[in-house]
Amino acid sequence: MEKIENTYSSRISSALSLIKETKIFSHELAKNKTLDQIYDEVINNNIFDKTSLESRKKAFSAIKNRFYLNPKVNNEILQTIINSNLDDSIKNHIIYYYFSKSEIIVYDITTKLLYNMFLEGKLIITKNDILGFLESQTKTHKEIEEWTASTKEHIIQHYLAIMKDFSFLKGSKKKQFSVPFIPIEIILFITFEKLDKKKNIRQILNSDDFKLFFLEKEDLIHYLEEGAKMGYFRFNYTKDIYDLNSMGMTQEAFIDAITGKI
Repeated sequence: MEKIENTYSSRISSALSLIKETKIFSHELAKNKTLDQIYDEVINNNIFDKTSLESRKKAFSAIKNRFYLNPKVNNEILQTIINSNLDDSIKNHIIYYYFSKSEIIVYDITTKLLYNMFLEGKLIITKNDILGFLESQTKTHKEIEEWTASTKEHIIQHYLAIMKDFSFLKGSKKKQFSVPFIPIEIILFITFEKLDKKKNIRQILNSDDFKLFFLEKEDLIHYLEEGAKMGYFRFNYTKDIYDLNSMGMTQEAFIDAITGKI
């Protein structure tokens, strides 16, 4: 398993998924604008279409910290994908992936709580489910003890709304699982990311990153088989023996291929 250590932040209590705004931000970056210039567009020209000045500031700050300044996010790759002609479903899932990687609290709630609830066949996710999870994490995340009940409430509300925005949940008062079809491009994107980092096949198959998309090992194997048929790499397995060979393909080359740059 990949080990991800970080401090839980309450940042998501002040900003939601911002899918549309993230795309606008990326489009502005593609015009070679600086952060200061984009900030001016957000504040004075209201390119995010927000009703209040404060909401514009919060949205800009959230996107800047989630993606542009976050070392866990390859901003160049993100810009390439968002500004390509790829289907919106692919773009949204990449935004979701990087967003989850940038906010460890989102990553953990999804991969350690919701994923297991999904496998157990539970249909409804309640606020108490998430509150109980947060309380169970206080031994390793002492920062939770400093949060007020109101802060926890806002984090939980925003997490549920964010997961609904990304189409993994549905419902207004009661949130239910509504896991969408995951395009193969997303799984291959993550696979090549790991191959570039010299991860072996067992590390890839056991990575928690795929739990963000509620995939089991069997699902992942199917995606890898399809990727092999498409010629992106070589993948074979018999019983518990697996072989994955990138044949020189990198994540950058894969992105060039799916975005039509080559």
